[in-house]
Amino acid sequence: MDHLNAQRGLVNLFTSDSFRLLCLLDRLQTDTLDGKRVRESQEEIAELFHVSKGKLNPLMQQLVASGCIQKYRARSGYTVTQLGADVVEHIGKLAAMEEQSPVARKHD
Repeated sequence: MDHLNAQRGLVNLFTSDSFRLLCLLDRLQTDTLDGKRVRESQEEIAELFHVSKGKLNPLMQQLVASGCIQKYRARSGYTVTQLGADVVEHIGKLAAMEEQSPVARKHD
């Protein structure tokens, strides 16, 4: 039962603003000497995501708690973890499959 609840928690997390934010962070990552990271500040991310910093903070905390992003260094941005990159990739594949399904085309 706990596994089912955890799974529902992940599904809810990634069918929401948190997933859209994760996708944005994944796109914002740039290569550095130490690897990829998001260089933008939370203020800049909030502006790009079209939300206030107060709305952004809990979403960022959810992504950190889920293991999809982590702080790069204190006050120098975030990195999307391998788990986060996998989530973006797999949800993207599911969305593409849904668009191609005959059921989805009937609703168009």
